Amino acid sequence: MRTCRHPQGRNSGNGRTPGWAHGLADQSAWRYADRMSDELQNISVAALYRFARWPDFAAFRAPLREVAAANGVQGTLLLAAEGINGTIAGSRSGLEEVLAAIRVVPGFADVDVKFSHTKTMPFGRLKVRLKREIVTMGVEGIDPLQSVGTYVAPSDWNALIADPDTVLIDTRNAYEVGIGTFAGAEDPGTRSFREFPGWMRTRLAAGGMPPKRIAMFCTGGIRCEKATAYVKALGVEEVYHLQGGILRYLEEVPEAESLWRGACYVFDERVAVGHGLAQSPFKLCHACGAPVAAGDGGGYVEGGCMACRTG
Repeated sequence: MRTCRHPQGRNSGNGRTPGWAHGLADQSAWRYADRMSDELQNISVAALYRFARWPDFAAFRAPLREVAAANGVQGTLLLAAEGINGTIAGSRSGLEEVLAAIRVVPGFADVDVKFSHTKTMPFGRLKVRLKREIVTMGVEGIDPLQSVGTYVAPSDWNALIADPDTVLIDTRNAYEVGIGTFAGAEDPGTRSFREFPGWMRTRLAAGGMPPKRIAMFCTGGIRCEKATAYVKALGVEEVYHLQGGILRYLEEVPEAESLWRGACYVFDERVAVGHGLAQSPFKLCHACGAPVAAGDGGGYVEGGCMACRTG
């Protein structure tokens, strides 16, 4: 296990389109048509994030969108002064073009990326948005670049959460936890990540003595960066989080050894994945937006879940 460290790069701060961006789309656009047939057969999905000081982030919106569009990449990228977050999909070579454009930004050379694959494009369009936070907790002063929990590799995770002195907390929302989580994890029952700080304060106050050790996990790792920073600010010293999140655990830990139960909700049209990051049989209810198991006895009926259809 190792303590999180984030390099802090320098930025130009002049608000102009970065020099590296000029010509990138032109250099790669000619490859797009040749890749179309391959792309339709083999779609790669990249979930990525990086915290870094980025005061001129707005200047990168147009060039990043241009490179992604030129390479047939779809999905969402969120840009903020605290870093970048997103999930994008396309051909593997198309994604590498976008990632190369991101990695030359000061502070983003080591952007965290998790790849998976699907047979069909899981996004309907491309969005590059400017935000106040790349993951919204809504608590001023929480900075993962200053204080954060200790990363735990997927290979070491089982031993940590099997320890009776470890309190295991799922930082995701209730609709995500509802289709899968780690055995023994506490569910905050939140509807959005903004509700997590309030739940955490109440949880610590109700427990009397603070837990000796807290371990947290989320889909890809980004929510835990802020959640662990927040819990440390509340005075808990031993705070850990799953490196690479559930996605990396499902990718690296053999199913026979796994303590994961169920499926992992993902924020695209695949809806959920399981061990080996294979797509799981879930669909979204068109009425309430909840993930529902598809197939015989799964609770999904055409257009929605049984609760919405019968309620």
